[in-house]
Amino acid sequence: MQNTGMPPPPPEKPRRARRRHHRDPRPPAQTPGTAAYVGERLVPEVKIQVFDYGHAEMREQEVTDGQQCVKFEGGDSPVWVQVTGLHETCRIRGLLDAYHVHPLVQDDILNTNQGPKVEDFGDYLFITVKLMTVRPELGEDRFDVQHFSLILTQQVIISFQEAPSHVFDPVVLRLRQGKGRLRQQGPDYLAWALLDALLDHYLVALDDLEEIVAKLDETLTLPDASVNLHEIHQIRAQTNFIYRTIRPIREVAVGLQHSESDLISDSLTPFLRDLYDHSWRAIETADHLREAVTGIREYHHAILSQRMNEIMKMLAAISTIFLPLTFLAGVYGMNFKFMPELDQVWGYPVVWIVFIFLGLGMVYYFRHRRWL
Repeated sequence: MQNTGMPPPPPEKPRRARRRHHRDPRPPAQTPGTAAYVGERLVPEVKIQVFDYGHAEMREQEVTDGQQCVKFEGGDSPVWVQVTGLHETCRIRGLLDAYHVHPLVQDDILNTNQGPKVEDFGDYLFITVKLMTVRPELGEDRFDVQHFSLILTQQVIISFQEAPSHVFDPVVLRLRQGKGRLRQQGPDYLAWALLDALLDHYLVALDDLEEIVAKLDETLTLPDASVNLHEIHQIRAQTNFIYRTIRPIREVAVGLQHSESDLISDSLTPFLRDLYDHSWRAIETADHLREAVTGIREYHHAILSQRMNEIMKMLAAISTIFLPLTFLAGVYGMNFKFMPELDQVWGYPVVWIVFIFLGLGMVYYFRHRRWL
């Protein structure tokens, strides 16, 4: 087994969701096919699991290299090679070389920054998308995304993912139990099943985010709503992130639906059409959530402005009320010798009466005009 010299990730720290763009360790202008994994090491070692399935039976076996995988070819039953972990580049490239995969495709599989796409190379189809799961324990970074790729040939499908995921567990269970069409169909149907399971988890993530947005919107409608602007910013960042992740899946669905490759049978057309419909629904939901969060942010700003206006109106009214009182207090606070009112017994109480009636009169006037 190839040893890359990279230390395994510390087990005591939970893996955080990855959103940032990973830096390519290779210098610029390298020869195509230069071995390099662009991403994080998420598993201790690469695991290669082979599922050889047919109508009557299914075999599962864990292998170490591509030559062992090739031995499963030649029969009538399809073969699914599931690769978990991408950091051991020598093993990955050895597997892909065994199936004569183009070096540029190998680079795209190992580069987690690669965007979703579909490419037809004649003997095989290359599909790469993003796999998304919801991890509530991560809080703000609850939406975890990893790189996922497929190689579809006449009898073999090879899938690559960065770390173990429960997304494809239902597909594996259906294979083991022999339920549904999986064991009766070819590898193209299995490819659709994997993409469909992946897209379903997009919808799960959108439902989770939609619930968060709904709670935030409900909180803002309360009379004494107090929402942190940082919280709105985080939710807005999540919606934009999910939208950018989900949007390219439509191009993948369209590419598969209109593909003229012989590797995709005509019987798969309705399923690919359904995949496109689900992708369109996911994109519409993500776009709606973006607009909803934008509206919430604008509404929050409007509430803050309204509260600020109320405070400023109150302060302006108080200042206006005390303005004439301050004037009178200033007049009678001057140290002039000849001020007749200062020698009168009634001078002090009369000034207080004027103060009180003037202040109350202005308060009544402001309330009558609905300024207070």
